[in-house]
Amino acid sequence: MSEITGVKIVGAGLIGTSIGLGLRRKQIPVWLEDNSSTNLRLAVEYGAGSEAIESEPDLVIVCLPPDKTAAQIAQELERHPKATVTDVASVKGAILEELKKLSSDTDRYVGGHPMAGRERGGAIAAQADLFFSRPWIICAEDENSESFYKVRSLVRMLGATPIELDYSEHDRAVALTSHLPQLLSSILASELLDQEQQDIELGGQGLRDMTRIAASNPDLWTQIISKTSQSLAPFVRSV
Repeated sequence: MSEITGVKIVGAGLIGTSIGLGLRRKQIPVWLEDNSSTNLRLAVEYGAGSEAIESEPDLVIVCLPPDKTAAQIAQELERHPKATVTDVASVKGAILEELKKLSSDTDRYVGGHPMAGRERGGAIAAQADLFFSRPWIICAEDENSESFYKVRSLVRMLGATPIELDYSEHDRAVALTSHLPQLLSSILASELLDQEQQDIELGGQGLRDMTRIAASNPDLWTQIISKTSQSLAPFVRSV
């Protein structure tokens, strides 16, 4: 197992703060960075790490929305020339393409995607065991690199199960198992808005199950679906 001696997390929302809490349980030094002073303060107060002032991590985890992820990865690769950089975005192919257009050192970048989350977001919803026994997809162009082994060590340290896929395999699989269910749930929930209350009250557990994830952040899902439209479109057409 590749040793991890210090981790910087960019983005102290649900996923970033949960990662920090899990790593602190393992006594790994964690430094947190977030544009929101409120998110950062909450994450630090919850014990997910300390504020990243002059940190020297050997692993950087970018936990930002997909439209900001590639630029931040490129920035962290430049800022920390000896560190491995990974992310948690549910989009992988588009981010890798953006990084290559930015001429980033992708040898130290390993794509990641924990298949875990909650309908509620933000540091306030974080849980140290959020990833326990959950799949965590790892995408790397070189699965024999030190960077790959370091990210796999991170995944195992958090109690998750590492799943190795290439970038296109990830986007196809997740479009079917995650993005399509979210889209269908949101469509069904939107249909209920204009219906009679008495009709909706007849709904049982099946309706509640199918609309539960429609409460997820719509701005985030707009970004995700726009970036994975090519992988998602064949499944939408077949529904």
